[in-house]
Amino acid sequence: MRNTKPKQEKQKEIMDAALQLFLEKGYEKTSIKDITEKMNIATGLFHYYFSSKEDVLIKCAYLNSQMITEELQLETFFEGKGNAVEKINLLMSQVLHNVAQRNDIIKDSAKINQSLLLDRITYITLDIIITKLVEFIKEGNNEKIFDCPCPQETAEILVYGFERMFRKQKEKDSSLKDITLSEYFMQNKYKLAEMFKKLLCMKYDYHFQFGECEKTETEL
Repeated sequence: MRNTKPKQEKQKEIMDAALQLFLEKGYEKTSIKDITEKMNIATGLFHYYFSSKEDVLIKCAYLNSQMITEELQLETFFEGKGNAVEKINLLMSQVLHNVAQRNDIIKDSAKINQSLLLDRITYITLDIIITKLVEFIKEGNNEKIFDCPCPQETAEILVYGFERMFRKQKEKDSSLKDITLSEYFMQNKYKLAEMFKKLLCMKYDYHFQFGECEKTETEL
């Protein structure tokens, strides 16, 4: 019987199989033949959906970015999650969790000459983070936790400023050549937490701990 699966569904199945192989064997050691054999399809059918192995990898990275952003945009995701600080902790934790799960794929895709597309993927995710941060900063202002008069500009400074710092460090330090933004973020999370506290003018001794929130009774 002829396969009549919609194109997008079949393409997604091939991407899932390829992603599994990339995680098991590594990108460099995975061949198109490995992918077609795992899917039990002809090479010609593979090339109907993808121009190359690199094309599969880039689409996998893009899909991962879409999954993260779609999850963060769900209205129910942050419902009942506490105050603004706790929501920001959850936001950062969720982004890092999703990215870390596929860190090897992101590293492999970063080595491919697709910098413009990869930059686009990065900025799609960063834009969503900024949108949610603005929302939570405004909540924090209303809760009297923050005293931040410019939520939009502050969120952009925090996110794009940190991303810019990451790029500058990579340019200066060759040992950071293969590091991802998520790894850099984890290495500098305490520094970023201090940036958040200062720029948001926190009125209480809350702590940004990416999943945990503590508060003392004494106002600063």
